Amino acid sequence: MKAQEDILFEEFDSFHFFHGSSRNWSMSNYHLHKQHELLLVLGGGGALEVGDRKYEMRPGDLFLLNSQERHRTTGEKNGPYERFVLQFDPECFAGVSEALGYNFTMFFENGREDFVHRIHLRDANLERCVGLFTKIGRYAASGGRAEGPSVKFRLSILELLVFVNEIYDLFAARDRERPERGAAPGKEFGRAVPQGELVKRIKRYIMDNGEKNLYLDVVAEKFSISRYYLSRYFKKETGFTLAQYITGRKIALAMSLLDEGYSVADAARRLSFSSDTHFISVFKKNCGITPKQYAKSRDSKDI
Repeated sequence: MKAQEDILFEEFDSFHFFHGSSRNWSMSNYHLHKQHELLLVLGGGGALEVGDRKYEMRPGDLFLLNSQERHRTTGEKNGPYERFVLQFDPECFAGVSEALGYNFTMFFENGREDFVHRIHLRDANLERCVGLFTKIGRYAASGGRAEGPSVKFRLSILELLVFVNEIYDLFAARDRERPERGAAPGKEFGRAVPQGELVKRIKRYIMDNGEKNLYLDVVAEKFSISRYYLSRYFKKETGFTLAQYITGRKIALAMSLLDEGYSVADAARRLSFSSDTHFISVFKKNCGITPKQYAKSRDSKDI
């Protein structure tokens, strides 16, 4: 991905900040990193895939991604795609959270299956958020190369996190009360497109049986529908093919098994892959690294 000259970038051991645009914002593989991430879309479109969720991106969208979630962006090559990106190690703020009795990363830690990663900001809220990101960028560019992130840099991140917590809490409350004004049919305030009851049942079945050999024919027979209808319906409702969704579930389970200390061979066998080689190939295609590299990196906290 080739970025423009005017990109503002500064990286510390536990922080990464980016502001700029690029013509191509498409990742062939999912990726992980040890930091939580805030992504504010300023221009362009495309989509963001987070685990088994898919979000269409539009200017004003703010995304919250925790360090355990594999994700990737997809977009056309003709951009430009402008955004702010902030990645930070949550451990950097654990002490201040404890001292102040306030959880700065409360929404990053939300593990609910129905958690919505996106907030759409407009008007004063969007202006405020852009201002906070700009402040962080100013401090990132002005100091800390040798001595590490400055106090002002860290405080500016905390200020942004408080804003995100407050605005997300407000949006979540409104989400329960009314749909967004002017939203297209099927889209609700702050939510992804609601899915039909059949898709929910299929997803639950895959979640509960991710270790088994699951194919289109197997799932179609389970729910007494044609494989053709299932294929089209599932893709229409979720943005993923059924095979992509099943693979995503298996990759998530593989990560959990590797975190628990399973060997690559044992994980492949447990998840019903045809061979270790097939498992390694699928894992690398989706995560950008091999299962062995993932296990070593998680042990050393390098991801």
